[in-house]
Amino acid sequence: MLIVLALAAMTLLIAACADAAPAVPSAEQIDMAETIERLQQIAPQLQQHLDQIDKLNVGLESNCSSAYPQKCIPPAPPVLKCKDIGQKNFLVLPPDPHNFDPDGDGIGCEG
Repeated sequence: MLIVLALAAMTLLIAACADAAPAVPSAEQIDMAETIERLQQIAPQLQQHLDQIDKLNVGLESNCSSAYPQKCIPPAPPVLKCKDIGQKNFLVLPPDPHNFDPDGDGIGCEG
């Protein structure tokens, strides 16, 4: 949920920056000095939003197993079963502490 909110905030920020920016020129028309200047102008805003996202994510790393990057599934113990999490067909990386991917194809709780 927090990740979705963070992505929504970043999308709104990018949209706001895009509204303030001129139309995108062709590759031949890009002025690198102007591009760098524009990035320097919006850098403080972007950093502020990244800092806010980091604050929202403080507890996620310890509460979510890195073996399941698309889903926030707590690390073992206890060992969970697919029916315990109510999610299907998600990316599984080794070491798969809950054994959601017994056939080792990288997809958890297939079905």
